[in-house]
Amino acid sequence: MELTGSETTTPPTDAGLLRTGKLSHFLALLMLIHGISYAWVSATKAPNIDFFTFWSVSQAAWTHPVANIYSLEGQRDMASTAMAAAHTSTASDLQRRAATIVLGIYDGRIDATGSPLLYAAVGALSSGNFLADQKRFLFVSMLFLVLSVLLLKRLLHFTSLQAMLLLTFLFLYYEPVVSDLNVGNVNEIQLLAIVLFIFFSTRSQPMLAGLVIGAVSVFKPTTVLVLALAIGIGVADQDYKRLSRLLVGAGVAVVALIAASAAYFGTPDVWLEFVRSLPRTLNTTSYTSENGNVSLSALFGGMSGRSSLIAVAFLASLGWLLSVTRKRRRSPVLASSTERNCAMLFHSAFFAGGCGCAVMLLSSPLAWVHYYLLLLPLTLYLVATPVPNRDADAQTHNFVAAANRALPFLAFVVLSLLFGQMLSNHLRLLCATIIAATILTLALAVYRLWQHRRALNLPDSLA
Repeated sequence: MELTGSETTTPPTDAGLLRTGKLSHFLALLMLIHGISYAWVSATKAPNIDFFTFWSVSQAAWTHPVANIYSLEGQRDMASTAMAAAHTSTASDLQRRAATIVLGIYDGRIDATGSPLLYAAVGALSSGNFLADQKRFLFVSMLFLVLSVLLLKRLLHFTSLQAMLLLTFLFLYYEPVVSDLNVGNVNEIQLLAIVLFIFFSTRSQPMLAGLVIGAVSVFKPTTVLVLALAIGIGVADQDYKRLSRLLVGAGVAVVALIAASAAYFGTPDVWLEFVRSLPRTLNTTSYTSENGNVSLSALFGGMSGRSSLIAVAFLASLGWLLSVTRKRRRSPVLASSTERNCAMLFHSAFFAGGCGCAVMLLSSPLAWVHYYLLLLPLTLYLVATPVPNRDADAQTHNFVAAANRALPFLAFVVLSLLFGQMLSNHLRLLCATIIAATILTLALAVYRLWQHRRALNLPDSLA
């Protein structure tokens, strides 16, 4: 039978896959599965030296307790125990390899610098078999990363396709994730806590937000800067009811988890020993940018020991911004506008969670590249959040508008594996570039947040 012209040009029904987007979703899902599988295989074959340290300390607390895990003598005792365990007949080659690397790096010590809660949490999830515990830890880390992205997808209204592509990029090409999984650090756990803090804050659930940020601050105290900014927002906006609930939640988490971790070690003295060890940890000078330390202190010599001054300077600047954009409590427009108040909560949550992490990264004397995973919420906030309309209309074709569109992607570029490989022989330049991108990201976020808070405080006739 001869076909007519109209019949020959009619596409088959299955071609609708292209129009409905099902094919793109299917391909994105396949790439995500590949990315997760590749990351899993690579991470489980790596020695995971940070996880080995966490695991060794937690195991020593049960098998061969030492008087002080933070003293040099105690750390050498734990190293002897770890090396002996690594050379038993049941130990794996990976465990022996990790033990050799860790003890070589730290001159025959297990370098215990984390909080007691960190070691207690790892110990609570451990069975005593290094390989099994390593896989369990990596599974939890990867799961937490996926959950973080899904929560950010909901907050920032990404599509499912965008979320799958983002996760694929993170698992395959984003240096902070690849590095963190290979060394077995806890940044995915911190990331989920920060995202949950932002999520609960935007949902006007300050008690839950306080519980989360209190818990993660006990787990790894560097995130206490997020709590500091959240307090600053509450004071600036004179929202003392919400602030009091946040502090109650944080206080409950801090007390409960300090008590639980002290019970794990059998004594509350472990926390006193941890606090006494902090000056030595914070004033470390042994790692330079050539060793992979991506911090301002490493980039500019002579800044060691001044990390607290850097943090205070950043926090003071952000505090000033909050004071000049504080919420007008008596404004009749704001009092009757639920949508505007919700928007204020949204931007303030990312201000505290995102900028707090950025300040932590810039003020820390030691910042490995995997620490920069905590820059992700602020980066995605900038990518997804448009400039307020009243500014965008006036700046459509100028430099500021172009920077607002392009700069949010800068952190993704400089923290990609490709960029790191290009500058692998110029580590100081790589360090400078990452720090510059972080400063620009923080500056753009502050500018963007200032625009939004200012716009939300204006009467409708001016907004």
